[in-house]
Amino acid sequence: MFYTETKGELARIMPDSECCIVSELSAIARSSGKLNMGNDSPGSCRVFEMSAENAAVARKIVAFVRRVFQLRPKVRFSRRRGGLPGNKYTVWLPCDTDVLDCLRYIGVIKQGGDNVSLRDGIPKHLLSRQCCLRAYLRGVFLVKGYVQNPEKEYHMEFMADNRVRAEKIVRIASSFNVVPRIGRRKRGYMAYVKGGDDVVQLLRVMGAHSAVLTLESVRVIKGVRGDVNRVVNCETANLTKAVNAGLAQVAAIKQIDGIIGLESLPPGLQEIAGVRLANPGMTLKELGKILSPQISKSAVNHRMRRIIRLAQEIDSGVGQDLG
Repeated sequence: MFYTETKGELARIMPDSECCIVSELSAIARSSGKLNMGNDSPGSCRVFEMSAENAAVARKIVAFVRRVFQLRPKVRFSRRRGGLPGNKYTVWLPCDTDVLDCLRYIGVIKQGGDNVSLRDGIPKHLLSRQCCLRAYLRGVFLVKGYVQNPEKEYHMEFMADNRVRAEKIVRIASSFNVVPRIGRRKRGYMAYVKGGDDVVQLLRVMGAHSAVLTLESVRVIKGVRGDVNRVVNCETANLTKAVNAGLAQVAAIKQIDGIIGLESLPPGLQEIAGVRLANPGMTLKELGKILSPQISKSAVNHRMRRIIRLAQEIDSGVGQDLG
């Protein structure tokens, strides 16, 4: 499955730079993070959780947490709700002073006294370099992103819980010459793109090079298939048109023969009428080549138009001077 394979590829990317690790973890934590508040003190955090629906993504979150937070988080998994296949993985951290300091540093929470809440914006220091922008997009996509199978359509989206964050994703993508649109969803907003070029660019920006190759291969196959279909449709239309024209010509010739006889026609029209009756499926060009002497397609068409016009006049009772 293209979507699963793409997430797996991105989950295996481990940045070398500390700033990229922090940016990607910030995107993951803010996009999928949840504050579980204590019952005894409103506004105080008991546990901070991050969730993922992919085991490789969960392993990446654990690796990042160990590096940035310097601790070993606990991981739980459960079946996905709604009868969906697969598991849901939850990485959770106790909200002690060190964890809250780290979450505040990476721009996930804001804190006023004992009150803790998720932050809407993104700190500028996390997006100061191009590599950090790439890492942040990758982090959002890993936990809140989706890409459609290119065999069906070109579509990629990044979910956000509010419009402010959706607009920030748009600004980040815009720095790579892609401008997503913002759409409303039941549980938030999404920044999305449609079109092969934009999807390829964002995949390339995030580092999903194998996915880019797969999508480009699909685009080539689709292009060839489209060209073939257009040629076949054009040839079919031309053949249908030629067959219908031939049938109309044969009908006109038979009408003339039945009323006044073909022998009453001028020699040139007699000749082309006889050839058409004997070869109803031939094109005008082919008819012209079997005449002796040969005549052009234009000349054959001229004679056929005279025959059809004569048949129409006979049918209307007008008659025509055959000389």
